[in-house]
Amino acid sequence: MIRGGRLVDARGERPADVRVCDGLVIEVGEQLRGERVLDASGCVVAPGLVDVHVHLREPGDEEAETIETGARAAALGGFTAVVAMPNTDPPLDDAAVVGSVLARGAGALCEVVSSACVTKGRAGTELAPMGELHGLGVRIFTDDGNCVADAGVMRRALEYAS
Repeated sequence: MIRGGRLVDARGERPADVRVCDGLVIEVGEQLRGERVLDASGCVVAPGLVDVHVHLREPGDEEAETIETGARAAALGGFTAVVAMPNTDPPLDDAAVVGSVLARGAGALCEVVSSACVTKGRAGTELAPMGELHGLGVRIFTDDGNCVADAGVMRRALEYAS
Protein backbone atom coordinates (compact mmCIF):
# COMPACT_ATOMS: atom_id res chain seq x y z
CA MET A 1 0.00 0.00 0.00
CA ILE A 2 1.32 3.40 -1.00
CA ARG A 3 -0.29 5.93 1.33
CA GLY A 4 -0.42 9.68 1.55
CA GLY A 5 0.99 10.61 -1.83
CA ARG A 6 -0.29 12.97 -4.47
CA LEU A 7 -1.46 10.76 -7.36
CA VAL A 8 -0.85 12.20 -10.83
CA ASP A 9 -2.34 10.24 -13.72
CA ALA A 10 -4.40 10.68 -16.89
CA ARG A 11 -7.41 11.78 -14.81
CA GLY A 12 -5.54 14.59 -13.11
CA GLU A 13 -3.98 15.16 -9.72
CA ARG A 14 -5.42 14.21 -6.32
CA PRO A 15 -4.48 12.79 -2.93
CA ALA A 16 -4.89 9.01 -3.01
CA ASP A 17 -3.70 5.70 -1.64
CA VAL A 18 -2.61 3.03 -4.12
CA ARG A 19 -2.84 -0.71 -3.43
CA VAL A 20 -0.27 -2.77 -5.31
CA CYS A 21 -0.19 -6.57 -5.53
CA ASP A 22 2.50 -8.48 -7.41
CA GLY A 23 3.67 -5.28 -9.08
CA LEU A 24 0.22 -4.30 -10.36
CA VAL A 25 -2.04 -1.50 -9.18
CA ILE A 26 -5.24 -3.17 -8.02
CA GLU A 27 -7.02 -0.33 -6.20
CA VAL A 28 -6.88 3.45 -5.92
CA GLY A 29 -8.80 5.34 -3.27
CA GLU A 30 -8.68 7.19 0.02
CA GLN A 31 -7.97 5.65 3.43
CA LEU A 32 -7.35 2.17 2.00
CA ARG A 33 -6.21 -0.45 4.49
CA GLY A 34 -3.07 -2.45 4.08
CA GLU A 35 -0.72 -4.56 6.16
CA ARG A 36 2.44 -3.15 4.64
CA VAL A 37 2.37 0.62 4.12
CA LEU A 38 4.85 2.81 2.29
CA ASP A 39 4.49 6.42 3.46
CA ALA A 40 4.47 8.64 0.37
CA SER A 41 3.65 11.87 2.21
CA GLY A 42 5.05 14.80 0.27
CA CYS A 43 5.72 12.61 -2.77
CA VAL A 44 4.20 12.31 -6.21
CA VAL A 45 2.83 8.89 -7.11
CA ALA A 46 2.53 8.43 -10.88
CA PRO A 47 2.58 5.79 -13.59
CA GLY A 48 6.03 4.99 -14.91
CA LEU A 49 7.51 7.62 -17.19
CA VAL A 50 8.96 7.02 -20.67
CA ASP A 51 11.98 8.98 -21.92
CA VAL A 52 11.76 8.92 -25.71
CA HIS A 53 15.23 10.38 -26.32
CA VAL A 54 18.19 8.97 -24.41
CA HIS A 55 21.84 8.60 -25.33
CA LEU A 56 23.03 5.34 -23.78
CA ARG A 57 26.35 5.61 -25.67
CA GLU A 58 26.68 1.88 -26.14
CA PRO A 59 28.23 0.68 -28.37
CA GLY A 60 31.33 2.81 -28.71
CA ASP A 61 31.44 5.20 -25.77
CA GLU A 62 30.90 2.91 -22.80
CA GLU A 63 33.17 5.00 -20.58
CA ALA A 64 30.51 7.74 -20.74
CA GLU A 65 27.51 5.46 -20.18
CA THR A 66 26.37 1.90 -20.79
CA ILE A 67 22.95 0.45 -21.37
CA GLU A 68 23.06 -0.92 -17.82
CA THR A 69 24.06 2.36 -16.13
CA GLY A 70 21.67 4.48 -18.20
CA ALA A 71 18.73 2.16 -17.57
CA ARG A 72 19.54 2.05 -13.85
CA ALA A 73 19.63 5.86 -13.65
CA ALA A 74 16.34 6.06 -15.55
CA ALA A 75 14.65 3.52 -13.26
CA LEU A 76 15.85 5.38 -10.17
CA GLY A 77 14.27 8.52 -11.62
CA GLY A 78 10.86 6.88 -12.11
CA PHE A 79 11.21 5.89 -15.75
CA THR A 80 9.94 2.46 -16.78
CA ALA A 81 11.14 2.72 -20.39
CA VAL A 82 13.72 4.60 -22.46
CA VAL A 83 14.26 4.91 -26.20
CA ALA A 84 17.94 4.67 -27.14
CA MET A 85 19.06 7.00 -29.93
CA PRO A 86 21.13 5.49 -32.77
CA ASN A 87 24.05 7.94 -32.82
CA THR A 88 26.51 5.43 -31.39
CA ASP A 89 29.76 4.07 -32.80
CA PRO A 90 28.98 1.99 -34.77
CA PRO A 91 25.59 3.56 -35.42
CA LEU A 92 22.43 1.52 -34.95
CA ASP A 93 21.94 0.95 -38.66
CA ASP A 94 22.10 -2.82 -39.07
CA ALA A 95 20.57 -5.91 -37.50
CA ALA A 96 23.72 -7.12 -35.76
CA VAL A 97 24.32 -3.87 -33.86
CA VAL A 98 20.66 -3.31 -33.02
CA GLY A 99 20.29 -6.95 -31.95
CA SER A 100 23.23 -6.54 -29.60
CA VAL A 101 21.69 -3.44 -28.02
CA LEU A 102 18.35 -5.20 -27.60
CA ALA A 103 20.04 -8.23 -26.02
CA ARG A 104 21.97 -6.05 -23.57
CA GLY A 105 18.83 -4.12 -22.74
CA ALA A 106 16.77 -7.24 -22.06
CA GLY A 107 18.09 -7.54 -18.51
CA ALA A 108 18.04 -3.82 -17.69
CA LEU A 109 16.14 -2.28 -14.78
CA CYS A 110 13.75 -0.54 -17.18
CA GLU A 111 12.60 -1.38 -20.69
CA VAL A 112 15.18 -0.38 -23.29
CA VAL A 113 13.64 0.32 -26.69
CA SER A 114 16.06 0.78 -29.56
CA SER A 115 15.55 3.29 -32.30
CA ALA A 116 17.55 2.81 -35.49
CA CYS A 117 19.02 4.98 -38.21
CA VAL A 118 16.97 6.09 -41.18
CA THR A 119 20.12 6.00 -43.32
CA LYS A 120 23.31 3.98 -43.21
CA GLY A 121 25.88 5.62 -40.98
CA ARG A 122 23.46 8.52 -40.43
CA ALA A 123 24.98 9.91 -43.64
CA GLY A 124 21.65 10.79 -45.27
CA THR A 125 22.40 9.11 -48.60
CA GLU A 126 21.37 5.43 -48.46
CA LEU A 127 18.47 3.94 -46.52
CA ALA A 128 19.26 1.62 -43.63
CA PRO A 129 17.60 -1.82 -43.88
CA MET A 130 14.40 -0.59 -42.26
CA GLY A 131 12.40 -3.74 -43.00
CA GLU A 132 14.98 -5.99 -41.38
CA LEU A 133 15.25 -3.67 -38.38
CA HIS A 134 11.47 -3.56 -38.08
CA GLY A 135 11.57 -7.35 -37.92
CA LEU A 136 13.73 -7.05 -34.79
CA GLY A 137 11.11 -4.83 -33.18
CA VAL A 138 12.39 -1.37 -34.12
CA ARG A 139 9.51 1.07 -34.54
CA ILE A 140 11.39 4.38 -34.35
CA PHE A 141 13.76 5.55 -37.08
CA THR A 142 15.89 8.69 -36.81
CA ASP A 143 19.25 9.99 -37.92
CA ASP A 144 19.41 11.72 -34.52
CA GLY A 145 21.85 14.61 -34.65
CA ASN A 146 21.94 14.63 -38.46
CA CYS A 147 19.23 15.58 -40.89
CA VAL A 148 18.32 13.64 -43.99
CA ALA A 149 18.98 16.60 -46.29
CA ASP A 150 18.25 14.73 -49.52
CA ALA A 151 14.49 15.07 -50.02
CA GLY A 152 14.43 12.02 -52.30
CA VAL A 153 16.03 9.80 -49.67
CA MET A 154 13.64 11.08 -47.01
CA ARG A 155 10.67 10.57 -49.31
CA ARG A 156 11.72 6.94 -49.92
CA ALA A 157 12.08 6.41 -46.16
CA LEU A 158 8.61 7.80 -45.50
CA GLU A 159 7.06 5.79 -48.34
CA TYR A 160 8.76 2.64 -47.11
CA ALA A 161 7.63 3.26 -43.53
CA SER A 162 4.03 3.83 -44.57
